[in-house]
Amino acid sequence: MIRCLWLARTLPFPWTAGDRIYTAKLAGALAGAGVDVTFAGFAAEAPAQPMPGITWHTVPGGPRARLPALASPMPLVAARHDTPAYRAELAKLARQGPWQAVVVDQYGMGWVLRHRHLFEGSRPAFVFVTHDHEESVTGMQWRDAGASPGKRLYLAQNWLKTRWFERWIARQSDLVTTITQADADLFAANAPGVTMLPLVPGYDGVRVPERRITPETPRAVVLFGSYRWSAKQANLRIFLDKADPVLARAGVAIQVVGDMPDDLRRTLEGRYKAARFTGFVEDPAPHLAGARMAVLAEPIGGGFKMKLLEYVFNRVPVAALSVCASGLADSVRAEMLLEPELDGLLQRVLQRIDDMPALNAQQQQAFTAAEHAFDWRERGRCLRDAILVRHDQVQAKAGGSVTAPSIHARIKETVSGEGA
Repeated sequence: MIRCLWLARTLPFPWTAGDRIYTAKLAGALAGAGVDVTFAGFAAEAPAQPMPGITWHTVPGGPRARLPALASPMPLVAARHDTPAYRAELAKLARQGPWQAVVVDQYGMGWVLRHRHLFEGSRPAFVFVTHDHEESVTGMQWRDAGASPGKRLYLAQNWLKTRWFERWIARQSDLVTTITQADADLFAANAPGVTMLPLVPGYDGVRVPERRITPETPRAVVLFGSYRWSAKQANLRIFLDKADPVLARAGVAIQVVGDMPDDLRRTLEGRYKAARFTGFVEDPAPHLAGARMAVLAEPIGGGFKMKLLEYVFNRVPVAALSVCASGLADSVRAEMLLEPELDGLLQRVLQRIDDMPALNAQQQQAFTAAEHAFDWRERGRCLRDAILVRHDQVQAKAGGSVTAPSIHARIKETVSGEGA
């Protein structure tokens, strides 16, 4: 049996944000491909849910406070999670090997690679699972002209730390997974010789079999998201500052659905006319069905936008900034209204919002184009196979005798269950 130790900041619950969903689904897909996964992290905001093939391991304590973490040469998120309790737990877990793979989930866990000597007995492949090219994201954040001078100074120093740290993690890893090919190209430029594996998210959620958008459908656009992260909050403000007066004049409502701090919600509710704010919802279906279109306009941040799949498979026509559709197949992108700038995007929304035949054709064609393109099981098999290849290369480099035929033999054993 192939054994993988997956190290994350927290256990990925509840599934209220894209990074948690991606982590949980990818770990689940790897387990579904026959890999025994031990997943470690600080306690989550909600209890861990059973997933076949995954053992949840809660690390004692929690992240350190923000102020002491600022003194670290590492980015804030990494410094907060590099705690004595987590390091002690890491040593215990290392002794529970042998491990064929150790996953470093997101750059906030990159400090783990400073302790890879703990795994010398196993000589596992170290896998860096990325969610974004954080150097690019933090660079966009500090260049945001809407931030105060003090905040921009903080963001600038965090970008410099992130730039160095993320590049170091990639170079120290045996395998880097990315969420888009564009991210893979960025990582490859600064980590030559390291294997890059793009793993675009899968989708195993609700697929609405049929939908008709009619004049009775509310004249509204919907935005789903989790607005706890500063970059997401900045994106929302940028969009609403531009879109609210335009859509309010046209009589189009903006439905903002998703978790956000109470103080932010109160501030936004007092500022905008067309926007209506709904917190976290267990069932997104009524909110998606209650809009004619979905809009995705997030200029700050890269990576794959998982909410796009939620929109497409719930048959909501999508209008988005071109950069937000990164990672989608051309056949799916062709069925979205994509514009490079927000002004042009808003004009496309107003041109389409009352065209029922066009809206229904768009949602049907996007669903058809995406129907067979997002299989989590295939992502799990790809990751498993890449881990086996890199593990055997690490073993051979260290003086072992592993050869290519053994890779294929263990893949076969994993699939058939004979190696369990």
